[in-house]
Amino acid sequence: MRVAIAARIVALLALCLVCLPFDAAPAADYPERPIHWIVPYPPGGTTDVIARDVAQAVSQVLGQPIVIDNRGGAGGQIAMNDVAKATPDGYALLVSDASVATAPSLYKQLPFDPAKDLLAVARFVTVPHIVVVNPELHAASLGELIALSKQAPGTLNFGSGGVGSPLHLAGEALRIETGIAWTHVPYKGAAPAILAVMSNEVQVATPSLPAALAFVQTGKVRALAVMSPQRLAVLPDVPTVAELGYPKATVQGWVGLHATAGTPPAVVATLEAAVTKALRSPELREHLAGQGANVAVQSSAAYAEFVAAEAQRWKQVVQAAGIPQE
Repeated sequence: MRVAIAARIVALLALCLVCLPFDAAPAADYPERPIHWIVPYPPGGTTDVIARDVAQAVSQVLGQPIVIDNRGGAGGQIAMNDVAKATPDGYALLVSDASVATAPSLYKQLPFDPAKDLLAVARFVTVPHIVVVNPELHAASLGELIALSKQAPGTLNFGSGGVGSPLHLAGEALRIETGIAWTHVPYKGAAPAILAVMSNEVQVATPSLPAALAFVQTGKVRALAVMSPQRLAVLPDVPTVAELGYPKATVQGWVGLHATAGTPPAVVATLEAAVTKALRSPELREHLAGQGANVAVQSSAAYAEFVAAEAQRWKQVVQAAGIPQE
């Protein structure tokens, strides 16, 4: 009798173990081959550079190569669509940024739904935006820039990386909050926009810090304010927009990782753990900080909530700015 009861207890325990959720358990057999990280932009930009740095460290943790696959175009839609429709096995991942949150507000008919077809894995870093002007412009502060704009509305040219780009939306958030009146001049990427500021073709831009830092440090553009919540260690004397009285103009980009919806939870857990471990490296953190990126790891769940909140924020900015959907 005791033997039979004991056998039943063992059987029940085994059944309970089978029924327990294993969402947080790493996948023992993943990865078994190289992983592709798909970057939605050409090589050399902020997202691409950060992806390569983080991929190298994550590759060492996982013990498999990570191949960077640049698929630029259509405001990130090509890369997002490719990952949304990929096999959900964790071998084709999207290096995600603000475009995941802004795409639904900017495009009428997307061939995918970022909220349903993509699955947040982890956030790597936040990337602050910065307000820069041509050094010859008679504006040594954000207050002077606002005053200059009000004296001659529409005469200032604002350069962006294209309609609906993170640089454009950061500028619109600043314009709406401060009341600056300028003429928007879109370029094909942040680098041409910054070069346009340097040549005085446009007078203002709000690029991400990694794209502009070297030009600020060499005096080729002047930094008036940082759009991050706090001052930056690499530019300690440059005030934040919040300090200057414009907290709603606070804007940070980010870089992270998304998988195809339906990717097994164990695979997501493995990736999340690998990213977290890789970004604990003091050397990598210091290297990223030197580029203007702040390590700000978020779990899969936290990253998903963050992207959803950002999507709502940028929907309001797009509507307030009157940016037409394509």
